[in-house]
Amino acid sequence: MIKRKLRLLAIVMVVMTITIGIQYGWDLHVAQQVIKYDKEIVLDKPDYKINVEFIEETMSLNATQKVTYTNNSTDTLNNIYFHLYPNAFRTEDKAPFEKSEMDRAYPKGFDPGYIKINEVKESKKEAEYKLIGDELTLLRVSLASPLKPKGKVEIYIDFNVKLPYSMGRMGYGENTVNIANWFPIVSVYDNSGWNLDPYYPIGDPFYSDASEFDVTAIFPKEYILATTGNVIRKHERSKKNTYQVKADNVRNFVMIISKDFDVKVGNADNIEVKSFSIDGIKGDLALQYGLDSIVIFNELFGKYPYQQISIVATDFFIGGMEYPNLVMIGKHLYEREEDFPLEYVVAHEIAHQWWYGIVGNNEAKEPWLDEALTEYSTLLYFEQKYGAHIKEQVYEKIIKNQYENYKDLYKDTHVDILRGLEDFKSSYEYSSIVYSRGAMFIDELRQTMGEENFKKGLKEYYNSFRFKNTTTADFYKTFQKESDVDLSQLFKQWLNYTHE
Repeated sequence: MIKRKLRLLAIVMVVMTITIGIQYGWDLHVAQQVIKYDKEIVLDKPDYKINVEFIEETMSLNATQKVTYTNNSTDTLNNIYFHLYPNAFRTEDKAPFEKSEMDRAYPKGFDPGYIKINEVKESKKEAEYKLIGDELTLLRVSLASPLKPKGKVEIYIDFNVKLPYSMGRMGYGENTVNIANWFPIVSVYDNSGWNLDPYYPIGDPFYSDASEFDVTAIFPKEYILATTGNVIRKHERSKKNTYQVKADNVRNFVMIISKDFDVKVGNADNIEVKSFSIDGIKGDLALQYGLDSIVIFNELFGKYPYQQISIVATDFFIGGMEYPNLVMIGKHLYEREEDFPLEYVVAHEIAHQWWYGIVGNNEAKEPWLDEALTEYSTLLYFEQKYGAHIKEQVYEKIIKNQYENYKDLYKDTHVDILRGLEDFKSSYEYSSIVYSRGAMFIDELRQTMGEENFKKGLKEYYNSFRFKNTTTADFYKTFQKESDVDLSQLFKQWLNYTHE
């Protein structure tokens, strides 16, 4: 996610000194053929089948889901845990925003959002369950019998979601309805056990397994849908449209709807790129940035493995947010006179498709893994598209300048990059350390390894961990393998990471 007002101000300042000439110009046209899905088989991933209807009168969702879960660990499990992220929006004092952000998050005053669990079944029999955790953001389902390694279980959940009037990830505003982090999603069980972090107000507190989704969604006919996955069928009735959407090897499922969308479509490397703008404002421009990003990142990292990606203008005050096959871009970026902030955020969020979307990590415990690499990938975008001199200007004026300003204000602060979200006191600290200092570390890593080995490392990291979850240890081992020099001191200096 691109972070907050301070970072956007830094981006705008760069406009004053950078003159950009477009070097790429892929045609904007609708793909005329069915695109083959580059499907990589991942065994035993969670399988979601969801039916949902949006009720406009109450701004709510009525839904049921069946999750087929496989125990991929070597432990026997007695419970299955789900995150209930909508409950983070239940009360004003616990809403997942910093206090200084509340007026922008709730421009009409606080409006609650929540999820109500109506029924839980295991294999069609009533299951014992309990809502637990801070603000009841966790659902614990107690299994009728222990789930042994490689065992499977089917969990059925009937639920309702109340969407808040909020400019955050989940909520609605004047133009869009943002249906994100809205359904009960299975927690990750790894070497640390169940990961049950709360919805922190700083950063992106998400961590999930690559999964399979089959979603049937009903919306009033006036709404246009932007979604994760591929629309397989669309059934139009007099007042409602029903969509069947399928997505494979994705970590989440999001839908954005609006009556005001203008849709432009293009194709890059046989991938359909869609731009959903509000009333057509800068829709073509956002599309071009998306096309450019796909081609550049395909070349640098490895091929984007899905059929489509959507760039969606939303009521979203933060700036940008990544989801599988879809990036949310705050509509205020389209309304600026300068184009550079929009390009920066689009490129950043599309880079997240590779780092966290395809190569996953625990964003609550090791957020640097996706954010630092994504921020540096944004620099690589500008370098590939406009030249090394532009990359250096962006690096100096956005990345390095923010970190140095932060250090001037907080001289004795802890600057190790490898830290969890709970260790950061503010978004300014988080952005300065994880994004800026993190990108500075990646730049130093590049200089230490050399150009050829660094780019080999990026491709190897991507190819080795597609649709898997990684750790700092995985990152270190991958890049050390491609390096001719010892990287251990570099990782110790910047991350306070010691290889075991």
